Amino acid sequence: MEEYDLREVSCGELDRGYDGQWSLMDDLFAWLDLRFYLYYKHHQWLGPQNEMRNMLGLVVSREEFEHNLSKAAQRGLPAQLDQAEAEQLAGAETVLRLRLERTREELPLVRLWHRCGLDRFEGSCAVLAYAAALDRKYEKLLAYLQDDVTQKAPTAALAAELFLPEGRTMEEYLSRFARRDSFTELFEEERLAQGQLVLKRVVLEFLSTGRVAPLPGLRPFDGGEDRPAGPLVVGLELARRLERTFAEPGERALALTGGPGSGKTFQVEHLMARTGRRCVFVDLDCKERLERARQGALTARLSGAHLCFSHLDGRDAEGRLLPPEEGLVRELLELELPQEKVFLLSQLPIRTRSRRLVAELEIPPLTEDERICLFRAFLGPVPLEEGLEVEELAAKFRFSPRQVELACRQATGEMRLSGETVISGPLMHRCCYRQVVHKLGELARRVRPAFRWEDVVLPQAEKRLLQQACGHIKHQHKVYCSWGFQEKISYGRGLSILFAGAPGTGKTMCAQIIANELNMELYKINISQVVSKYIGETEKNLQAVFSEARHSNCILFFDECDAIFGKRSEVKDAHDRSANLEVAYLLQQIEEHDGVCIMATNLIGNIDGAFMRRITYVVRFPFPDAAMREAIYRRLMPEQAPVEENIDWSFLAEKFELSGGHIKNIVLSAAFLAAREGQPIGMSQLVRAAVGELKKNEIVVVREELREYADLLEDR
Repeated sequence: MEEYDLREVSCGELDRGYDGQWSLMDDLFAWLDLRFYLYYKHHQWLGPQNEMRNMLGLVVSREEFEHNLSKAAQRGLPAQLDQAEAEQLAGAETVLRLRLERTREELPLVRLWHRCGLDRFEGSCAVLAYAAALDRKYEKLLAYLQDDVTQKAPTAALAAELFLPEGRTMEEYLSRFARRDSFTELFEEERLAQGQLVLKRVVLEFLSTGRVAPLPGLRPFDGGEDRPAGPLVVGLELARRLERTFAEPGERALALTGGPGSGKTFQVEHLMARTGRRCVFVDLDCKERLERARQGALTARLSGAHLCFSHLDGRDAEGRLLPPEEGLVRELLELELPQEKVFLLSQLPIRTRSRRLVAELEIPPLTEDERICLFRAFLGPVPLEEGLEVEELAAKFRFSPRQVELACRQATGEMRLSGETVISGPLMHRCCYRQVVHKLGELARRVRPAFRWEDVVLPQAEKRLLQQACGHIKHQHKVYCSWGFQEKISYGRGLSILFAGAPGTGKTMCAQIIANELNMELYKINISQVVSKYIGETEKNLQAVFSEARHSNCILFFDECDAIFGKRSEVKDAHDRSANLEVAYLLQQIEEHDGVCIMATNLIGNIDGAFMRRITYVVRFPFPDAAMREAIYRRLMPEQAPVEENIDWSFLAEKFELSGGHIKNIVLSAAFLAAREGQPIGMSQLVRAAVGELKKNEIVVVREELREYADLLEDR
């Protein structure tokens, strides 16, 4: 190979800069090829007469062994060049420098040099590794020059020999590859440990495209091009404080704390959009948190972006949230960060003392008015059905901004898929409950409401009282916010209802009716899971119930509530004292709970008197009279069921003095008898079912009392 066969760096366009990355790389390839040739020329293993006919390290002859022993210590290439060669190399580098000075476009390679703070040696190493990744011709050249057919990537030793400045030592520059800084972060860690220079995938992507695509746990955001997911409707004062702190000079670590979905990331996105800056969001909810943080720092450095670390909180063995570890925060702030400002996002406050951590801003839970604004903003022009107001939704669902957004987007999407023009109440509530995350299922059982107002038989006074209770939730915003009662009543704003009546009078049915009317989920508390024989456990379970109820925005239903709402007694021993503490604690929870709580009891006389003041409505369920019982019979019979026309409903209602629960059993049992006999439901089946229900409760029925229907008891 002759020297004149080499492609030279172009000297014909010295008056103009490079018009793109690839025109620059074309000259860099020529410059690199010249260095390879000069290295090849001065590093022949057996001297000029050998003509390189050895087996490149696979076979070592005696002559080669002796020659290697006689070689001097490694020296950099510039120290071995004669004057003409040095001038040729310097001329190529002068052309590169002059054209780069005239380049107006920001080329990815040049940006990498500047943003990573690379000196001439480090920048040359990056070019070498990039060229090896772009052009496969370098695989053979590198294997040849490194005397190893398996070594197709450049090594740190080869790079040091190629680019070592004159007058410096190999040891000094080889030690650079043992550090952990912005230079060595460009290369794959495992390969670098083996002495090989292989650029990371994200670096190759940036050099080729000038951009960095999202990676698992890493999301670049360009405030000049990207836009936040929605308008900044709430938290405007917080946004102003954040922007003022961000504008202050010097190193700043800005911490934002708040619950999940409270808008921490959203605030940073809007700040980047207002200032036209870039940011890389790094999710640290992973095992290798520090490694992902370093990966995020590299991505931010390449992009010239700020860093925003999220999910700094930890978890204990039981899954409970813990504040960010001080060691983790310190390690994050000690990283070689690309910008002076860095953001730290967590749910719990950061307690780390650091010179860089200068501000910690808390995002408080949304107020009801703020939730109203968010529902209106995310619903936009899409209308709600008549009778459903955003004020009602904001009062029921104590959501974060993210939950409001997702609920509105899902409801709007499902409405359009179904071809409707308005969002119905059940659809809106269903989408809202999809955003709810809670553990109430461990202490309660969800009851799916199956009844409506037309299904219940009650005196009008009690029915109106139940409807009034539903209005308490529907008009909560108007009374407390619009009319100013929230300033007078700081707690006890929830709705508590006590149902009192004999078994089977419709208490559970009415709880389902209220849930249906309010479009809310109903959870029946499992008393056996709440009450514990161990001191303090019952209070702990009750706290969990009410805490999860606040998260789930549901109705709590305590059936047979006198088991835990019983009267307090005189303290005679430790058990009495513990029982009284349980009742007192429950009193406190009921009063502070701002949701809906329904309690049912068969023995209202056993309820502690202090509960009555804290209960918003008391609804008494009377034992049904004959007219009510007849109405219950008729309403329990489905329209599609085959029923004889001559049924004497008045006789059944007058003769069998039973509650609605017993009547339900009678109607259902009669239906199965009729199905078995292949006949429509008639008096025969109803009378036999009624007598069987009475016998079950140890009540004897005399045949003469059945009058003309006594013969219907004959066995068939």
